[in-house]
Amino acid sequence: MFLRILGAAGLIGAGVLIGRAFNRANLPAPVIDPKPLPKVRDAGPDTMSAPPKRWDMVDQQADESFPASDPPGNY
Repeated sequence: MFLRILGAAGLIGAGVLIGRAFNRANLPAPVIDPKPLPKVRDAGPDTMSAPPKRWDMVDQQADESFPASDPPGNY
């Protein structure tokens, strides 16, 4: 009789542990704040620390398109 009670208690305990593990697995992932974006300067020679002596329309468009992978259409 004692072994039956002990076995039943073991099954109940195992069920509780499995139930807790299952509930933890279904919880949503915690929200993590994204890293702050790096400072990016505005386009154009006015915002450069050492602007070039010559600056044309192609330079302006290339500067405005950075960091995009495609060059401006008239480049």
